[in-house]
Amino acid sequence: MNRKLSISLILVLLFSANLFSQDNKRFQGPHDFYPENAKIKTSPEAGDGNYAFLPSPYPNYNISNDPFPQNEPSVKFNAKYPNRVLAAWRDFRTGVSPALRRIGYSYSTDGGTTWSVSQLIPALSPNHPLASDPVVVSDTNGIFYVATVSLTTAGGLELVVYKSTDFGVTFTSFNFVSGGSGNDEDKEWMICDLTKGSSPYKNHLYITWTRFGTPQGILCTKSTNSGLNWSAPVQVSNGGGVQGSDNAIGPNGELYAVWVGGTSTTDIIYFDKSTNGGASFGTDVIMAQGTSPNIPITSSQVTFPSIDCDISGGPRNGYVYTVWCDARNGDPDIFFVRSTNGGTNWSAPLRVNNDSTGNGKLQCWPWISVNEQGNIAVLYYDSRNGTSNTNIEAWLARSTNGGLTFVNEKLSSVGFTAAWPNTDVRFGDYINVDYSGNRIATVWTDLRAGGNSNQDIYTAVVNLSVGIKKISETTPGNYMLEQNYPNPFNPATKINFSVPKNDYVKINVYDINGKEVATVVNGYYGAGTYSAEFDGTKLTSGIYFYRLEVNGFADSKKMMLIK
Repeated sequence: MNRKLSISLILVLLFSANLFSQDNKRFQGPHDFYPENAKIKTSPEAGDGNYAFLPSPYPNYNISNDPFPQNEPSVKFNAKYPNRVLAAWRDFRTGVSPALRRIGYSYSTDGGTTWSVSQLIPALSPNHPLASDPVVVSDTNGIFYVATVSLTTAGGLELVVYKSTDFGVTFTSFNFVSGGSGNDEDKEWMICDLTKGSSPYKNHLYITWTRFGTPQGILCTKSTNSGLNWSAPVQVSNGGGVQGSDNAIGPNGELYAVWVGGTSTTDIIYFDKSTNGGASFGTDVIMAQGTSPNIPITSSQVTFPSIDCDISGGPRNGYVYTVWCDARNGDPDIFFVRSTNGGTNWSAPLRVNNDSTGNGKLQCWPWISVNEQGNIAVLYYDSRNGTSNTNIEAWLARSTNGGLTFVNEKLSSVGFTAAWPNTDVRFGDYINVDYSGNRIATVWTDLRAGGNSNQDIYTAVVNLSVGIKKISETTPGNYMLEQNYPNPFNPATKINFSVPKNDYVKINVYDINGKEVATVVNGYYGAGTYSAEFDGTKLTSGIYFYRLEVNGFADSKKMMLIK
């Protein structure tokens, strides 16, 4: 029997197994390998993906660029050389039916503006021919890691981590993490301790994942030697019936984890933490719960929560943030909570997406990232401009005030219809974002080419420093914010500002009611005078205020947009 035929037989046996039980819990088997709900079909609008919506201000690029399906992407800036970026995804270019899961990847050397030709990470061995669910991380030495779920020829699911020591160009080594002995390991997420302060666990790698075996539930393992060896798993969740963990690191090396559980009608978002480097975890905390959303683009009806932490050393250092999707308002929305005390208490949920409440539109699959200055980015899918809830776009919500308010922006330059060739390939279960300095790397699954098989991984080039030019090298005597010109303006105007030394600078725009509507400047700038261009295309006519904040100095001025 040839290898391809033997793989096909394995997949048939796996997919035909009855992995469901009849209790009240939602997750009873590896979601990536069980037969999907027969009611969920390929969207009838498949192929209707070429309609255009409002123009996006950010260039879009197809980084997988392959006619076969690619989905479930992950992306990360290199922690040592942030101009290096790595994206990886689940790739079906070697087979759609049967679904031969592989890991595709591409890298950027210019901060995510241009990308290499995509390729596949080499298969581990004849005994581990397939892999799925890639997660990218980097350590402070510049090493990239890709955690995966590996399908063995014996029918098990194991965790395997690939390693690249040349900034994502090649992957020449791998290490087994956990699996075998009757356990099915599923939906892992990996994190590295990148703290700059007092954490004793710096550069430790952690993986949390779901085990369908013994013990059942969310588990955690760690590596203290660059992924070479991994610790024995420890229990994170108090039991099974859960799925989709994400993790984050606090400023002192705290390890935070969130995941989803509940029933077919109620989603429950759980939280737990470790203060001893992942050696043990506390008691699960219910952060939030709401009506389970109907996600027509997801055949498995799974929507995972995402968590990140502010480790900037700034005024919100240590704040923990979580986003998720539920349908408490009658349709799926993105919600956000924060904790200012390490997860002991959580704020009331804030609705992130800014369309009309209860309008029947879909917002789902949120992922969150916090940059070195403590600013927040949330990526999600949105159907507000579509003809149905399978007609979607990628959207980005940003906050510079710890999640008190968000500015929502459309990333997709073209909308598309979500579809999939079969339920073994599906459309995936998540998208991903990473935030470093003034750049935000976003990756999502896109079908703008039409059909139901040509899923591609797209990114938007989000560089928040674009349009800011240094106009004088002379060191000013103090901080200064100048009046914009022209004023009144339509649709663009220039705002000049001066800083006497290297400092972190913010200039935000507010409407007449004091609501933040745009960010003009957000990052570190050396001594000098700068000119920033502000484009008011998306705003309505009226009076606005722009405010400079830097090193305890603040100044505001008024401007008028006339259309």
